[in-house]
Amino acid sequence: MAKILLLQFHTDPGCDERRKLLADLGATLVEAEPRWPTFFDVVTQERPDVIVISCATLPSHGREAARYIKDGFNTRNIPAILTDVAPSDLDKTRQAAPTAEIIDRKGLAEAVKRHLKILAG
Repeated sequence: MAKILLLQFHTDPGCDERRKLLADLGATLVEAEPRWPTFFDVVTQERPDVIVISCATLPSHGREAARYIKDGFNTRNIPAILTDVAPSDLDKTRQAAPTAEIIDRKGLAEAVKRHLKILAG
């Protein structure tokens, strides 16, 4: 079964909505906060098929998590999707994680489904 890792802060007001949106996709959902080294330990242990990173609360942590994941030897091929990136942070986010996909929440489910379909096909 496909596995999605959701990196978000539990104090984020939108965390329940993101969690439900991803849980409804039928994949196994694993969750952690984007704090170093905790999130990287979870990535290494769980080996998710897709990683979704929320940049709604403490966006610098989300950007750094994406950068570590995309630079890591064992993790760089895992699709990383950043969501809830403020328009004022787009340039910084693209610089920190140039290969990560940046999606607004409305397009999040479709982006994750597309990556899971590519992996299954």
